Amino acid sequence: MVAPARGLKIRDLVKRPPITIPQNASLLEAADVMAKNNIGALLVTDSTGSPVAVLSERDIVKAISMRIPLSTPVEAFMSTTMITVNADDSVEKAAELMWINNIRHLVVVEGGRAIGIISIRDLINPRVLRHLREHG
Repeated sequence: MVAPARGLKIRDLVKRPPITIPQNASLLEAADVMAKNNIGALLVTDSTGSPVAVLSERDIVKAISMRIPLSTPVEAFMSTTMITVNADDSVEKAAELMWINNIRHLVVVEGGRAIGIISIRDLINPRVLRHLREHG
């Protein structure tokens, strides 16, 4: 069900749980997972399964441009500053966080755990843009 534009929250944009990859997986494995799931970012987990970072398509492109072997573990190129947004926050807050931090993905948290990742593409959905125009 599509949420009404009024009162639009981050949780309304979350489509599925975050797709994860262990920090010792290779950049090639990460690229394969992103391609198979048609996504631009993965939640990187440590050996206990706890989220520690985000790996984005930008990180992989940077590694390629530096001629880094794709067998290199993702931990060498992941963004260790994990910018998060609460599921109950407004879409305006998400847009502002992306703008201020020059990022395209935010980890969505609820009750201290990651429940999804939203992208800038989620924010340019016509329904969201209409909400921002009316309430922003």
